Amino acid sequence: MPPASSETVSIEGDQFFLHTWTPDLKPRAICVVFHGFLAHGVYPTVRYAAQLLAEANYLVVAADMHGHGKSPGSPGLLPSAEKVLEGGRKVVTYARALDPTSKIFLLGSSMGGTIALSVANHMSDVSGVVLLAPMLQLAVSTPERILLSGLASLPWVNNWQVIPSSAASSDKQYRDPIRRKECEEDKPAEARSSFIAIASASTCVQLAHDIQQELPNVTTPFLLAVAEEDVVVKNQGSYDLYEKSPSIDKTMKKYAALHGLLCEPSPLREMVEQDIIEWLNARC
Repeated sequence: MPPASSETVSIEGDQFFLHTWTPDLKPRAICVVFHGFLAHGVYPTVRYAAQLLAEANYLVVAADMHGHGKSPGSPGLLPSAEKVLEGGRKVVTYARALDPTSKIFLLGSSMGGTIALSVANHMSDVSGVVLLAPMLQLAVSTPERILLSGLASLPWVNNWQVIPSSAASSDKQYRDPIRRKECEEDKPAEARSSFIAIASASTCVQLAHDIQQELPNVTTPFLLAVAEEDVVVKNQGSYDLYEKSPSIDKTMKKYAALHGLLCEPSPLREMVEQDIIEWLNARC
């Protein structure tokens, strides 16, 4: 099921390239899907989630975040954590206006999970968040984070190999060979280098650091899907969320999976999909 529409939309003075999936029947609710770093709104892993939700009668909106896909910005560049989260909030505001009477849920994988949880934590009308292998903690020390932040503030931006290619390679993220091949063939140009901009590295680290500080304030209902064989993010961040959040509606599921949970072979993939839909349906 392709998106019903893909177009550039202006939201509060910012431009985003948005993708919308419209179900055949009256939507149960709205779901905004956030992609990971160096992906985009119709990257295969995002599209798998969007199609799953649309087929379950959810109105789905996914955006190319700034610097990704067809949205404005330098390819692959994340200028700051504040700008990323402001963009996420604007996309949710747009989606909410599509049907103000419906409940709205957020779903995010990897960096998109961090965005979804952070945005939900600062918006009172989000009914729940689905987190797929979220980037809630990275293997970066405090001195390294401060150094990155300092370098990112310089007027020039260099590329620095921060994420080892062995950790981010497709065979360490996607187990199903067909879905792995689709991800490899759809890889954006900005993701083909093993180097990422200092500003982008600093932003990812800052997003993970900031959400760690917010965990004791997370009251939004959430489904947390942990990939136990993940080598891209540190699962301790997910365990910290479940332990520290005072939410009275929190669910954690663990799977013997790689980072790309929706790229696992059957029957594990269907188990993940069923858990997502059952959790959402129970809260509509």
